[in-house]
Amino acid sequence: MTNILFIGDIFASPGRTIVARHLKDIVAAEHIDLTIANAENAAGADKILADLAENVKVRFVDFHAEVSSEKVAMGWYLDGRVSGVVGTHTHVPTADTRILPNGTAYQTDAGMTGPYNSVIGVDKQIILERFLTQMPVRMEAARHGAELHAVVVEVDDNTGRAAAVRRVTIT
Repeated sequence: MTNILFIGDIFASPGRTIVARHLKDIVAAEHIDLTIANAENAAGADKILADLAENVKVRFVDFHAEVSSEKVAMGWYLDGRVSGVVGTHTHVPTADTRILPNGTAYQTDAGMTGPYNSVIGVDKQIILERFLTQMPVRMEAARHGAELHAVVVEVDDNTGRAAAVRRVTIT
């Protein structure tokens, strides 16, 4: 079995700080073999899979998209072809963590690793001012309330199928 830790969008200094503070402990406690942190803007998800050697069984997709229906569709599309599909980008963790029928671990969005006392990472007063005045404002990252959101997927090395999946939140 391979244990994979997937960390959701790392946002600003609070995100980097909480990862630096807790990553070693999570890896040790969860017996993590591989850690993945959000890597944005990859495309060409079929060619990449076709180019992988057949003996590569453990395959993981970070689907970085705004729309949850696109992420759900991608999960179903890749079910049985990859070990896990976890979405990112909206910075809000979803509660749909599961294993799809053909063995792919799935969650629509892992959530953000960064300042949760905010509006998806940005200082909430700045966003409220923007909404109330309809005037452009300079976006600045919030500085407090950091949380680390991740997903742990246990994968069978021989089949590449997920055996277990669960959400992890560290505050």
